[in-house]
Amino acid sequence: MKRNTAPLGNSARAGWFSALFVMVLWLRPLQLSAAPAEATSPMNAAMRPVSSSLAAPEEIMSEYLHALFLDMKGDYRGAIVSYKKVLEVMPSEPVVRFSISKAFLRMGVPDSARVHGEAAVKLDPENRHYLVYLAVFSHSEHDYARAAELYGQASLVEPGRAEALTHQGLEYLSSDKPELALEAFRSAVRIDPYHEDALSRLLVLEIGLKRYPEAIDTARQLQGLGGNERKLRLTLAELYEKSGQEALSLQTLRELVESDRSDLTAWSALFNHAIKAGKVGEFHRELREFLAVKPLPSKKIVDLVRMYVSRSAPDSIYAEPVKILFDEVAALQPRNAEIELLKGIYAMKHDRKREGLECFRKAVQFDDRNVSAWEFMITAHFDLNEKRNAFKQLLTARRRFPAHRLKWQQIEGYLLLHSGAPKRAAVVLEKVLASRQKVSDTGILIRANLDLAASYDLLGQQKRTLKLYEKVLKLDAHNTIAMNNLAFLLAEEGIRLQQAFLLASNAVMLDPENGVYLDTLGWVHFKLGNYDIARQLFEKAIAAGTEEAEIYQHLGQSYRELGNEPKAIEMFGKAKSINRR
Repeated sequence: MKRNTAPLGNSARAGWFSALFVMVLWLRPLQLSAAPAEATSPMNAAMRPVSSSLAAPEEIMSEYLHALFLDMKGDYRGAIVSYKKVLEVMPSEPVVRFSISKAFLRMGVPDSARVHGEAAVKLDPENRHYLVYLAVFSHSEHDYARAAELYGQASLVEPGRAEALTHQGLEYLSSDKPELALEAFRSAVRIDPYHEDALSRLLVLEIGLKRYPEAIDTARQLQGLGGNERKLRLTLAELYEKSGQEALSLQTLRELVESDRSDLTAWSALFNHAIKAGKVGEFHRELREFLAVKPLPSKKIVDLVRMYVSRSAPDSIYAEPVKILFDEVAALQPRNAEIELLKGIYAMKHDRKREGLECFRKAVQFDDRNVSAWEFMITAHFDLNEKRNAFKQLLTARRRFPAHRLKWQQIEGYLLLHSGAPKRAAVVLEKVLASRQKVSDTGILIRANLDLAASYDLLGQQKRTLKLYEKVLKLDAHNTIAMNNLAFLLAEEGIRLQQAFLLASNAVMLDPENGVYLDTLGWVHFKLGNYDIARQLFEKAIAAGTEEAEIYQHLGQSYRELGNEPKAIEMFGKAKSINRR
């Protein structure tokens, strides 16, 4: 490869440095590692100018070798002093700049590392090692645009390699430039049509950008590489449907089912095809065909029911299919506790609490060792305001299943909290979280922290409440309850409002029709002085069916800040009316 550097005036010297550069790469692989704490201060001797008396090539070489060995020993400060002596004599030698950059980076001084890394690239813009090194460094500094530019340069240096373009695509994605990422991945695939990573990323991006015809072509290319054939065919079936090729989509799904009658994923896709088309009768026929498969493990049936119970809550088109599913499965397995449990969960989701309780009782009758059935039966009694029965069943479960002590304590804390006894709830829940017994179920920890946070909130212990919600988000970064409640508390306190905004926005993004979450986001905007945006969010929360006095109160305050006093008085009046109910 041609080196684009300033002349050294000594061909032998240039040869030595080229050989040494190879040695550096062999001995010190590229890495962006953290430096020891004591070497991180930028105010050190290594950063001050040094004077050099080097003259002969042998002296320069000796000093450079000395710097290399200091570098390898971890004495980055000493290495930089020696590198700088060489640099004074050879200011246009890129390998010295490169070596200094890496030493500064290992020492924990990224600004100086960037300066010397950029200098190495400027002196030798066709050196792939320098370009990739600086690209990796730029990515670590979150400068994705510069990283993408550098990977682009690296791809021009070696036009027959697809790797640099694939990395460039990833950097464009990191900088939220999907169209540029798309072109980078496509360029990588043009160079190497068998580059599976580039093809896979291209497929995901094309689907995300709704480029379905192109995605179909990419999926077909991936098929030829011998990857996960069934998964790709399922993806193709979905893409055919999205691009209006219904017959081809259906044909692909039927072929998948015929080739493996026990493939639940393929059957589910086939069921969904019928349900979305409003063909409930066709769904019923295909369901019976699936249930007739022998031998069909009970777990697969339970997984299917669980999947459709989950889908039925947000989407009403699944209501009738789920009813058919329960009837067919009950006829096939009339005493399956897991199915009865799911039936109860489905009833509770649709506010049929008495029916749900009866299902949980049946589940316990069918399998009295089913701990989940006991748990749901207890909480169903409580939801029906049968508190005495709830505590009685909890005591029974505690005696029958002593190994689940922490679960029963967590449920006791929940019952006490919602019975108006936050102080007693806090005592019980604190025991759960302080227990030395290892909790394998993260769900118990999350619920205990949430309930304890709510208890502390009622007891006026806001600082402890905030910490617990933060703890929940460490356990589950997507927990919308913790996001919403933490955001509201921060807004109420008028602190960390930008964090509150991010939390509330994420909660609304994950559950956009939740009126309580919309109210919280509106309240954060109110605190930030965005009164009209706040008003719109409060009105959207009310339109979502959330009739709470607090939301009307917030809406009234927004109208007042916007100078519309008559509407403000009207909203305050509605808030009072709700409170009097």
